[in-house]
Amino acid sequence: MSPVASVLAVVGWAVLTVGGYAMIASGDRRAWAREHGSRWTLWLGALTGVLIAVAAGSFSVWEQAGVYLLAVAGVLGYTAGATAAAGAAGLADAATSDGAPFARRVRAFWYASAVYFRGTRAAFALAFLAFALAAIVAGVSVDPVLRTIGSFSVGGAFACLTALAATGVFVPGSYDEGAAERVRATH
Repeated sequence: MSPVASVLAVVGWAVLTVGGYAMIASGDRRAWAREHGSRWTLWLGALTGVLIAVAAGSFSVWEQAGVYLLAVAGVLGYTAGATAAAGAAGLADAATSDGAPFARRVRAFWYASAVYFRGTRAAFALAFLAFALAAIVAGVSVDPVLRTIGSFSVGGAFACLTALAATGVFVPGSYDEGAAERVRATH
């Protein structure tokens, strides 16, 4: 990767990661997402899947459109995952007290995202697929615009991996029974 492509990848990762954090950071958004996030995640996730399918079909006709659609699908999938993660964070907030240790709140969040907001992990995985496909296809292109989209998509794929790590996907036994009971009692 060239230095410019590397910078674009880091910018793509930072924009999506900060955007996801901003979505989860507000208590009002967490409360809204706790009630309505699952529905929005379902619709945005379905739209992401449709865009990936349309992009796959458009490669034989117009390669550029396929890359653009995959990048848009990645952003929509990431938004769906962040919406579900905000709902899981809202449920974890309700299940733990304000003075609870950080580890207890994180375990409650991991449990809520794994059990009650399953769309979180699925949406981030779908967004990763879209970004990875866009990066692979655009990476072999000679068009500078497509290469820019490809570099941004590399950053998007890393942002999805960061989000999956934050939701506890890569942590075996990421929540304990105490966290599960607290979240179950609140839900």
